Amino acid sequence: MDSFSKTPICRLLTAEESNRMLEQWHYLGAVQGILFSVGHDEGCCVFTNCRSRVYEKKHPGVVELSRMVGMPNHTWAMSSLMAQAVRECKKRCYKEIITYADPWNNNTGKVYLAAGWAPAGATGKDMVYMLDGERIARRTLYDRHGTQSRKKMKEIYGERLQFEVAPPKPIFKKAL
Repeated sequence: MDSFSKTPICRLLTAEESNRMLEQWHYLGAVQGILFSVGHDEGCCVFTNCRSRVYEKKHPGVVELSRMVGMPNHTWAMSSLMAQAVRECKKRCYKEIITYADPWNNNTGKVYLAAGWAPAGATGKDMVYMLDGERIARRTLYDRHGTQSRKKMKEIYGERLQFEVAPPKPIFKKAL
């Protein structure tokens, strides 16, 4: 712990360490294709390639903050973890970080604004995939089956898979 802020000291985490935290504490669980992760024993920021290939082509040097999670009841500020993660992105010569807040899960993006990120619009309306009553990331389904097609997923999972309309996700970016 840092004696001034009571924030644990951040370091690079392995994909296994990060995914263990995500499985325990994040509603969407683990991530495949982690480029790098910054954190400590009580939380992490996980970075992947940008999910929007169109955005990535228009903004070379972008990386996506795919997941951010803290242990329940942590006492340190998420913005301190984000600041460490931003420093790592700068070291790796990225030019911009992009991320999304998920209002369907009561995430507003206030933490990004508090950390000096800029609003960058919003996604269109989206579908939330519910498997056996639990939300599942389309990326997870893609990793499992090589597709995110609603029709194909329905063939695989039948009535176990339901779809709900989700509100647009606010987009935030951080220029580096």
